[in-house]
Amino acid sequence: AASMAMELLAPARNSLVTKKSYPIEHDVTDEEPRVGVFVCHCGMNIGAVVDVEEVVKRIEHEPNVILATHTMFTCSDTSLSNIKDMIHEHRLNRIVVASCTPRTHEPLFRETLREAGLNPYLFDMTNIRDQCSWVHSAEPESATEKAVELAKMSIARARRLKPLEGGTLKVDQTGIVIGGGLSGMTAALALANQGFDIHLIEREDRLGGTLHDIHSTFEHDDIASFAAGIIGQVERHPRIRTHLDAGVETIKGHIGKFRVTFDQGGAKQEITGGAIVVATGAQAASTTEYLYGTSDRVLTQAELEKRLHEKSWPVRGQNVVMIQCVGSRNDEHAYCSRVCCSMAIKNALDIKRQDPSANVFVLYRDIRTYGFRELFYKEAREAGIVFIRYDKDAPPQVTDNGGLLVTLKSPDLAEPIAIEADNVVLSTGIEAEAKNNKRMSDMLKVPLNGDGFYVEAHMKLRPVDFATEGIFLCGLAHSPKFIDENISQARAAAGRAATVLSKTQLDVSAQVSSVDQQKCISCMTCVTVCPYSAPYCNKDGKGQIG
Repeated sequence: AASMAMELLAPARNSLVTKKSYPIEHDVTDEEPRVGVFVCHCGMNIGAVVDVEEVVKRIEHEPNVILATHTMFTCSDTSLSNIKDMIHEHRLNRIVVASCTPRTHEPLFRETLREAGLNPYLFDMTNIRDQCSWVHSAEPESATEKAVELAKMSIARARRLKPLEGGTLKVDQTGIVIGGGLSGMTAALALANQGFDIHLIEREDRLGGTLHDIHSTFEHDDIASFAAGIIGQVERHPRIRTHLDAGVETIKGHIGKFRVTFDQGGAKQEITGGAIVVATGAQAASTTEYLYGTSDRVLTQAELEKRLHEKSWPVRGQNVVMIQCVGSRNDEHAYCSRVCCSMAIKNALDIKRQDPSANVFVLYRDIRTYGFRELFYKEAREAGIVFIRYDKDAPPQVTDNGGLLVTLKSPDLAEPIAIEADNVVLSTGIEAEAKNNKRMSDMLKVPLNGDGFYVEAHMKLRPVDFATEGIFLCGLAHSPKFIDENISQARAAAGRAATVLSKTQLDVSAQVSSVDQQKCISCMTCVTVCPYSAPYCNKDGKGQIG
């Protein structure tokens, strides 16, 4: 029966299906476009605002629309199978999906068309979630009307679509890792251990980055030994070539073939690779609050940890006041640095272990020791460490009149309190290296957030990818996080980079831009503003402008 059906369908096939690249399993007889439209409720994301059924009713009589329907989740396996069935049943040769963003879901639907036997470029997608329900959530009627218009526009475009064939691009199977801190070294080792040659570029004269500023963990791990071990692995690995004291100057190219130029000791060098992992790190935030830099008895958590590790700080009989969220969670740095609370509790416990009679006060806005670190917060309370809450609008005051005095009005206490302190320790957090990140982001054509950290393509769907293909992200360059989180993210970035480097060639999209010579007035604006240097001036008249 299947053979008979195929024989009956065979005479009806035409050029709308790209026979060379895509299997033909169904009838696409008519040269006239036969459009199928699928409008998505996206759970409550769209359906709670946009009247999806009304959208379907308004578009089902548009020219060339053979099928218009709505689904709860168009991207689900069931709905994708239904799309393939509808293509066969209604002999559809154009597909329109009105749902969420094409940035994340368009490849999925194009692959569905390919599996159904249609050229994947006979597809158009309109974003009625971001552009209708989300931005017009208080105006459902207007959102519905806009969704109808966007769907009609997408249908009109779909009618004019032509089947296209993509090309291929040879992949340079060498990886490039920018940044030689913990995350950069972890990513480089993860890739090198899979058999890829790696260039590791570090602007300082040694590997390790901020790992050298950490001396222990809650579990009493020896970070110095750990750092020496991973640095040794990198330096001895036959597939990793390390470039120290190297400042990146230019980054050009695209996925599969990047060219990075850097200055090393005054000499320019250029390397190439198929994928880039950005692990440029961050730095300890600076501050001038609470007499830091004025009194030598006011120090940061990192400085205290170093002195405790070196046994160079007089612990016995000390009154220590720790102040959290210094320079963080305010208008200048709105984010939480994640590590500060745990670092304060770790140092406080270390003080108590060395001298149980020492007094440690932690002045906090919120204690954030998430996960198993909550156990150490409990241990700190049991050890006699005193936690006192303060409001953002009423921070502690530190004065030095021959001795440090910390005054505080806590919302949990009836009266203001004053604490005589031998030392005040500030939790200053982590900040992005704004100047270096801005320079690097301009070269990579990738975005930064308002705090100067790099922004991933999608928090859930592409958490270690940039929107620019072939470039990946990990470590403190992305956001403040703990050692174990940096390692996990670096391995994830290496895994994503390996999906590029493991290929000998990549498929290139058939969709390209070209200049309409009849409309071009030779203003050269496209040539001067394009960040990718894609347009060029066809001076000799022999080539096409593209």
